[in-house]
Amino acid sequence: MERCDSCGRELASTWKFCIYCGRPMHRAVPALAAIPAAIRPDLSTEEEAKKYDAPFWVGIGMGALGLVLIVYAAIQIYTSYA
Repeated sequence: MERCDSCGRELASTWKFCIYCGRPMHRAVPALAAIPAAIRPDLSTEEEAKKYDAPFWVGIGMGALGLVLIVYAAIQIYTSYA
């Protein structure tokens, strides 16, 4: 069990924040964990391109299909009242 630096109550060692006062627990973090994965140079640009190619284009295609369906439905609704 650890103690909160702010209020002094006992806390579980796995908690990131004090449940009594809300203050963050100050623990030593590994150096790599402090660097977000977006700027950490783990992957080469070629591997990253392969990783995001298919989902990106699938998302673009689904978005375009959704837009076409919305426009089609709007036209059908508009022409039914005219």
